[in-house]
Amino acid sequence: MEQKKRVTEATPTIDDAKVGNFSEIGKDSGEKNDGIAPERLAELAKAIMDEEVMNIPDESEQPSLYNINGVEVISPCAITLVTAQKKSGKSNFKGVLIAAGLHAESQVLNGAVRSNLGRLGFLDIDTEQPKKDARRLLRRIMKTAGYEYNSNWAKYGLHCISVKDYAAEDSRIMVELAIVAHKPQIVFIDGIADIITSINNEQESVELFKWLDYLSCQYECAIVGMLHQNFGTSKIGGWAGTQGGKKYSDGFSLTKSKGSGFFTVAHEGRSESAPDLRFRIECPPGDKIGWYAPVDDTISELSEEDQEKAMYQELVDAAPLPMRNKQFVIWLMNTKRWTSDSPAKKALRKMKEYGIVDSKREGKSSIWFKPSGIQDATEEPLPLEED
Repeated sequence: MEQKKRVTEATPTIDDAKVGNFSEIGKDSGEKNDGIAPERLAELAKAIMDEEVMNIPDESEQPSLYNINGVEVISPCAITLVTAQKKSGKSNFKGVLIAAGLHAESQVLNGAVRSNLGRLGFLDIDTEQPKKDARRLLRRIMKTAGYEYNSNWAKYGLHCISVKDYAAEDSRIMVELAIVAHKPQIVFIDGIADIITSINNEQESVELFKWLDYLSCQYECAIVGMLHQNFGTSKIGGWAGTQGGKKYSDGFSLTKSKGSGFFTVAHEGRSESAPDLRFRIECPPGDKIGWYAPVDDTISELSEEDQEKAMYQELVDAAPLPMRNKQFVIWLMNTKRWTSDSPAKKALRKMKEYGIVDSKREGKSSIWFKPSGIQDATEEPLPLEED
């Protein structure tokens, strides 16, 4: 993964830099060396003359972007790493951080998470989620930050691009182009393992974190990378995990309570670690799921049944009902929550038990509708598969 700085017409030549004949490098050891490209030599020569590699803001002059439970975290010009098991809160924690930085007066998690610099500029690079899920998370973020649920987040300094369908090399190019275009203060890369071809390739992993270092220093932004932990452990997988463990300035590790739905965030900093942070997705009666409630230990925890009801209610609110049985099952599978029709049909029965949807028989099929009233379907009945 080659780090490329743009070479301009103003870049000095090798003769101007008087750096000598570098094409001889390596020949004493018997290694074959075809020489270094003149453009690259000129670029490195310019870096030496301008002391470019030292032209980085003094860390003591750069305030941390956030305060979590009284501790300064996430520095500009540095890498922050967020790790967790699959579906254990990485994206939710990202949402909490973004919400806290989108509105200077928003109180996120009872003020436990605060921006030190008021409203921040964000770039969210998503490598994993379907676009529909990414949009749902962005709406939750906006509501938590005190804006309308369907606000135009770009208007408030939150830019999100999906590179899920692009090759690793193209994804990296898009990341840098987006940073140049939007000039964010903080960049989230949700799934940094997806912007290289293999997390088990040592050289590629080393180059990945060199590149992330380069981005954070070149554009004076914080880079927050997210990685999966190995199944059943808190260790990060592959060479990417090894390199990430060496490079991060702040590290966050998340776990999820199966019973209550609480996420717990453990922090490890260079000099000081913040106390653990706990939060959940709150679903109060009469409100849409999708905003992060201020949470502390005095608030009663949602039961698993209430969480399940809230999840089903969100799906039904988004579903274009009425639908035939087979149509509804296919629609549910397209949400990516269920991968086959059998669990999707089971979910339908649970929705009916909770009174979130109802159905009526018509011919050999069933029509599903919202409890507000039966509406006649306009299409020809589809065959009803066995439940």
